[in-house]
Amino acid sequence: MDSSFNDYQGNIRPPDNIKREILIQDTLPIDENDIQLKEALYLSLQENSIQENINKLNNLYEEKIKNEYINELIKRKELFYTLLFEFNKLIKYDKEIKEIYEIIEPVIDAYCNQYIEYYEIDEITYDKIFKVIRTIRTNKNIIESLKNILIKY
Repeated sequence: MDSSFNDYQGNIRPPDNIKREILIQDTLPIDENDIQLKEALYLSLQENSIQENINKLNNLYEEKIKNEYINELIKRKELFYTLLFEFNKLIKYDKEIKEIYEIIEPVIDAYCNQYIEYYEIDEITYDKIFKVIRTIRTNKNIIESLKNILIKY
């Protein structure tokens, strides 16, 4: 067994010599165009980063506005749903209610879709609308809300 051990020792190579390396500075001449190109690239990267942040903020703001619009739309439609439902049942039987419905339905729709906040109407029509609405059994809060939308001029 001794002879096989000696055979392996002869096949082992000695370790490499230790080398010490030092980095040297680039000795190539610096071109003015290279400096301008590097500055332009740096500025472009900064502007791109800023633009991405602005786009993110704009997208968040748009989402916020959309959500507020949708929430307000739902709230307004729920407010007038009962009144319009009652009108829909009665317009089949009463001509006067149908006339009033044809006047206030587009106004309520425009209000719910946030196209308008109020609608000016002449005093005679205003009185006629609320005279007919008083004959319908409905929530008084809805009538008050409608009075805030329909304004006499």
